Amino acid sequence: MAKDLGTWPPAQATVLVQVLQRARLTPDARRTKAGIVVTVPDEQADQAVRVLADNMDAIADAARTSLPSIRAQRERARRSHPSQQPLATERLLSIARPLSLVLLAVLVLGSVARLSPVLALVGIGVVVYLLGRRAQQDGADGRR
Repeated sequence: MAKDLGTWPPAQATVLVQVLQRARLTPDARRTKAGIVVTVPDEQADQAVRVLADNMDAIADAARTSLPSIRAQRERARRSHPSQQPLATERLLSIARPLSLVLLAVLVLGSVARLSPVLALVGIGVVVYLLGRRAQQDGADGRR
């Protein structure tokens, strides 16, 4: 009969097996859907539990060091799916600045047009230039 030491994530199970082997024990590890099940023979169970308790910090460190790689994998997976639609708030934020420029221009140019139509046309040209430059920069950066 074998003593079950629990089900562990891969990084922690690797460290646990290495620690048990250094203590001259014979652990057995097998993968399941829930994780990796680590067992030892019954006659080694007491010593295995002591070794496990003594090395809990090293096993916990293995979990902490594996988290950034998991996060990096998720980030890469998220970036590799360009077909995903941007969120509604992202779409709204992308048009917020140009929309605010247009509204400001309409208000300012409306009051300036009463004084000088030529000055209003120059103002419209400046707004179109600014919006075009912004669109070019967004295109060069790869943004939408």
